[in-house]
Amino acid sequence: MLEITRRRGLATVGTALIAAATGCAAAVRAEEAWPQRPVTIIIGFPPGTATDSVGRLLADRLSRSLGQRFIIENRSGQGGSIGAAAVARATPDGYNITIGASAPQAINPHIYPDLPYDPRKDFTPVEQLVQLPYMLVAGKHTAFRSVADIVDKARAQPGTVTYATIGNGTTSQLMMAMLAKEAGVRMTHVPYRGTAQSLTDIVAGRVDITFDTMIGTLPFARDGRVRAIAVGTKARVPIALEIPTTAEAGFPGTQGGAWLGVFGPAALPAPVVRRVHTEIEAVLADTAFQRAIAEMGAVMDAAGPEDFAKIVRDDYNRWGEIVRVTGTRLE
Repeated sequence: MLEITRRRGLATVGTALIAAATGCAAAVRAEEAWPQRPVTIIIGFPPGTATDSVGRLLADRLSRSLGQRFIIENRSGQGGSIGAAAVARATPDGYNITIGASAPQAINPHIYPDLPYDPRKDFTPVEQLVQLPYMLVAGKHTAFRSVADIVDKARAQPGTVTYATIGNGTTSQLMMAMLAKEAGVRMTHVPYRGTAQSLTDIVAGRVDITFDTMIGTLPFARDGRVRAIAVGTKARVPIALEIPTTAEAGFPGTQGGAWLGVFGPAALPAPVVRRVHTEIEAVLADTAFQRAIAEMGAVMDAAGPEDFAKIVRDDYNRWGEIVRVTGTRLE
């Protein structure tokens, strides 16, 4: 009887070892095989936004280096949350990923009460890509040439200064909320679906100002369609050193920006995470890619899965406090 028990035990151990070996082999195959078919990169913002621009540049480079199509699918709305939700529901196999941003991952959960995902549980952080400096610009129809000009009018005529954003719960809205809070003024929020739409209305004289990514605003400022006022960064941005910071303008508390990074659904297998991370890191190391990112007005800031996960956690807490202090809400 003891002998039979022993043999059964050995058989059980043997089965476990075979299963473990099989699992390891499968994991290696998964890592080596990806991608065997087209990969969809879901973007939660419209074409023309910073997230879309960086996503398309990355998709093009990955398509060329891996010999598979990387397809951009724009699912915009709710400050990027609709696209994020689509990836949270996707099969965790590496064929549906997203270029996530600060808004859907760290800001929106503090503003939208019923998001269909939890950014702390429903995603696998894979790679941080870039930081996006934000720039305050004004329409040429206004007399604004400095932050002080904007604040002075907002104090003298509360609510008459209008500001465009790319939607409720976005970094764009939070940057304006920080300025209004620090200056002690009230301005009127006009949300849009994307950067192209908001800037078009600023050029047309329908809205006064916006605080948006330099990727979106700098081309409009350079060709004279809008007036650059300030950047919300600690130091001046190398690509536009002539533009002062908000701190230099007397508002050091109005400072921030956004990051962009790649996420998969929760439970994305570790071998797939490693492969996606490795391939993206190779693209980020390319000098031509880095030059293209800099020319857009973004700043390279790569971070691997573990570091990126910590960045997301810390940013979730930081933006939650900013939402609370500024009293930002749905409008």
